[in-house]
Amino acid sequence: MIDYSRLALAYFEAGELVSARRNANNALALDDGAAASLEVLALISPREQDYSLAKEYFRLALRKAPRSLRIRNNFTAFLFEQARYSEAYIERQRVVADTGYAGRTGAYENFGLTSLELKNTVEASEVFLRATHLEPSLVQSSLELCILSIQRGEWPEGRVWFERYLNARSDAGITETVAHSDRALQARHDLASESGDEDAAATSQHLLDTRNATTNLN
Repeated sequence: MIDYSRLALAYFEAGELVSARRNANNALALDDGAAASLEVLALISPREQDYSLAKEYFRLALRKAPRSLRIRNNFTAFLFEQARYSEAYIERQRVVADTGYAGRTGAYENFGLTSLELKNTVEASEVFLRATHLEPSLVQSSLELCILSIQRGEWPEGRVWFERYLNARSDAGITETVAHSDRALQARHDLASESGDEDAAATSQHLLDTRNATTNLN
């Protein structure tokens, strides 16, 4: 028998949305509770700017498969992108609570980012630390711990975490030709300024100013 749900997901991952939708609907024609196909339709909907339908499909998929952490994790990513941080927070709590989830490390990092958006910096710091304990070479968690250290005025700790961030980028195969985010450039600027390295601070500030000028032109 053809596994239409698996085909739908494969087509979605290949960016072939029409074929993904067709196979998802084929699966639902055979089984209206096919959670994986409902998930595919939920993932397709934001690409078509139909956000309310995406949320509806995710809810349906989770009602059919409440223990599917993959579906729930995708749902939390959708909620985060929609700036629905309180809802994303609740769902991410459920994801990280399952010690058997294969994507738990990334889920912790995302949980930390959600806590940041909710201005809970103490919890965010604890969550990012937990994420780095699970996987020491996490790029974003290391950077966020650096920034949080700077905000607390803990400069030596901030420098340690910035080095961890740079090493994590290297371990991930991210070359120096790949631009740093604005948050990373600001952290580098602040660390350089605090240590009296005016040249390094000026370089980071120049990169930030250039990027902001380009953004404003667009």
